[in-house]
Amino acid sequence: MTRIAARGRQDGMTYLGMLMLLIVVAFFAVVVIKVLPIYLENFKVKSSLDSLAQEAKNNPVALSPPELEKLLLNRLAVNDVDHVKKEDIKIRKEGHNTFVVVDYEARVTLFDNLDLVARFPNTRVELGGP
Repeated sequence: MTRIAARGRQDGMTYLGMLMLLIVVAFFAVVVIKVLPIYLENFKVKSSLDSLAQEAKNNPVALSPPELEKLLLNRLAVNDVDHVKKEDIKIRKEGHNTFVVVDYEARVTLFDNLDLVARFPNTRVELGGP
C-alpha cells in the first residue's frame, strides 16, 4: 500500500509535455539563428560608415558623392554585407557638411513561405565639409 501511495505523489513531465517544450525551444532557437546575422550585418554597416567618416576626416581633399559611394560599397563588399544595395545609399550635402545615409531592409526566409523582415532606417554618418 505504501508503494502505491508513493507513486501517486510523484510529479514530473510527461513525454508529451517534454515534446511541446522542445518544439517551443527549437522554434525560438531557429528565430535567433536567423535574426542574429542580420543584426551582425547592421553592425558591419555602421562600422563601414564610421571607417568612411574617419577616412574623410583624415583626407584634406573633399571627395565627390560618387567617390564616397564607391568607397562605401568597397567597404561593404570587404565586410561581406549582402543586404545593402547601391540604391540604399543616399549622399547629400547640407551647408558645409556631407551626410551619408544608408536606409535598407534585410529579408530572410524563416520557413517555407514565412519571411522575417528587419528595417534599418536612417543609419547615417556626418562627414566634415571643406
